[in-house]
Amino acid sequence: MRRVIALFLAGCLLAVSFGCGGGTEMGLSEYLEAVSELHDGVAWDLGALLGEMGGLDPRDYYDLPDLQELFRQAAEVFDAAWQKADAMYPPPEAVPLHLDLMDFYARGVRDMSDAENTIGFFEAALPMLADVENIALPGLPENAGVPEIKAAAAEDSKTMSGYCRELRGMEPPDGLLAFRERLWGYLHSIDDAAATVDREIKPEDMGPYHRFREWFAGAVAEAPALREEALGILSGLSARIDVFIAEGKELAERVQGL
Repeated sequence: MRRVIALFLAGCLLAVSFGCGGGTEMGLSEYLEAVSELHDGVAWDLGALLGEMGGLDPRDYYDLPDLQELFRQAAEVFDAAWQKADAMYPPPEAVPLHLDLMDFYARGVRDMSDAENTIGFFEAALPMLADVENIALPGLPENAGVPEIKAAAAEDSKTMSGYCRELRGMEPPDGLLAFRERLWGYLHSIDDAAATVDREIKPEDMGPYHRFREWFAGAVAEAPALREEALGILSGLSARIDVFIAEGKELAERVQGL
């Protein structure tokens, strides 16, 4: 993908150099002044956003909307930089650097947007996991009657099947597809187990209810592991900006050395 972007940008810049882009080639000093101001602004904005992220806890569900907003702003910073860089017409000796800058900004948009979408996915998924511990069937007394058991089983099956449909409709970043499938499989297993109780329970055969209770005692223990995996992913998101700040410094050094 990076090679495709670079070749595309190179084609655009070469077209501009031959007068096909409608712009005027910049002198080296003019270009360096403009691109230095642009790139320094990106570094400043990213540093400010990273500072704001430091005041948020990605493991705190109620901090996720604010964290998501900061990543949205970071994507906008990169997008605005790409737009400004795209409008520049660097001299031939600056073209390789300019291509790398534009690739850097384009990757920033993509990575920050992925982080924003990751948070949005977990904002929806984490309550699903929390709800596993609150379903109705396990909370019934062991000697509950059939009507009460069937009502609870139907309610739980409806809840879990609704979550499964919601998950199928989500399009998280590619790196979360495997997690989504594991979560879907987990919730579907609870849906299936509850539906089985609703379908098979009879006054003369309480076995389906007792088997569910025994099975669920083990199944519920899987929820904390999935939750911790989700929180670990969320906790690692701010490191994405650290990576771009470090790479941005290297590009700034190249600008200064041109």
